Amino acid sequence: MSEKHELKESTTNTFIGWAVIILSFIAGSVFILIFGQVESQNDSYDTVYVWSGVMVAIGLGIILNGLLFGYLILKVSSILQYHEQRSITNIAE
Repeated sequence: MSEKHELKESTTNTFIGWAVIILSFIAGSVFILIFGQVESQNDSYDTVYVWSGVMVAIGLGIILNGLLFGYLILKVSSILQYHEQRSITNIAE
């Protein structure tokens, strides 16, 4: 009944890595949806909404930056998991 559920560093890093990736998708998508369309005037001076390439590129940059940072955190998590498993097998021998 009293099983030990210890929280390992690799598990925490994996959770944080995926959280960073998911939050970057959300933040980048929200940025594009909120700031992506700008008002402009056409030839007959009517107000039209067009997509701003710069704002969409910044939103995609937010997403890609989060993907890269999350990937690096997941790689650190993988290395930590390897060393945790290695230390467990060294203790068992």
